Amino acid sequence: MYQSKRKFDDVLPEVIDTLLKSPKFEKQLPEVGSWVEKLINYTTYGGKHGKGMLVPFVYQKFEDPKYFTEEKLHSARYLGWCIEMCLGSLIAMDDIIDKATMRRGQPCWYLRPDVGSSGINDCFLGYHCFTEAVELKFEKEPFYADLMKLINEEVLYTAIGQCLENSLRYTKARNNLDKFNMESIHAIALNKTTHFSFRFPLYAGLLLVNNGKERDTTEIMNICMDFGHILQYQNDHKDIYWDEASSGKVGTDIQEGKLTWFAVQALERCNEAQRSIFKEYYGSKDPEHEKRIKQLFDELQIDKVYENFRNSLYESLEHRIRKLPTKGEMEFCLEIMEAIRKQIF
Repeated sequence: MYQSKRKFDDVLPEVIDTLLKSPKFEKQLPEVGSWVEKLINYTTYGGKHGKGMLVPFVYQKFEDPKYFTEEKLHSARYLGWCIEMCLGSLIAMDDIIDKATMRRGQPCWYLRPDVGSSGINDCFLGYHCFTEAVELKFEKEPFYADLMKLINEEVLYTAIGQCLENSLRYTKARNNLDKFNMESIHAIALNKTTHFSFRFPLYAGLLLVNNGKERDTTEIMNICMDFGHILQYQNDHKDIYWDEASSGKVGTDIQEGKLTWFAVQALERCNEAQRSIFKEYYGSKDPEHEKRIKQLFDELQIDKVYENFRNSLYESLEHRIRKLPTKGEMEFCLEIMEAIRKQIF
């Protein structure tokens, strides 16, 4: 999948150019085009682009050789960048909600001196640039209606995931630790991460494949759903255990009182005294309180619990992947799993 990253990267300027030369932008004052170009480049910069690259990877792996064309592959790369544009706008909004300071090794978009609170409008602008870019390229394709339906579904699921994450945060005032359970974690991971990271690009790519819509991908999708959970827990792990230089952002999950896999695992292992510490300090903005929660995680060896859980899950997934009916399907899933394992997806 990553062997063609340079070819994938080369398509972004074309997407931006197509967008800015469209009637809706061409007649605007030049400041609009300059701002949109800056916005897209900034909010897509520095990402791993795994979601976007998954679209051409799907086309390459699942298209029948007799129907395969370089033109379709190029369209898949274009569509992949559209998904990355959408992701960029959603991440920019997420950073505002979380009051984050860094993203992908640079200040969050809304913290730029020339942005500020207008970053909220830019999130909407970025999202609609994404849908406009999709329309400009694919409006006349027979699968366009299916593509737009898919987009609406996946963005809705992502918003639901964000809603769950926000509504299930812990505060002492809410006293809602009863919601910190694996059922809630699964709901957040499914909606916020799994749908956008895997279902969206997989089904988008299949729309470009000849008769791809009719293809039975039930087991592949089930495996990808588990990939999404791993990705969510991996992100939770980075937020707690990685420093800014390694993760490209400042972790805020503990201070924000977020419901994470690590918080749930800690609560399952806490004695009464440790649970009192969790209730007192989790969700506090005080750096010393955050430090105490991390100390509690260390006392409970949650990092080790995660390592064992992750390794067991990878082993189970590999066993399922090797039972897939075709070599292409097996290679497809194994390559994605390896990218997740190496944390480059």
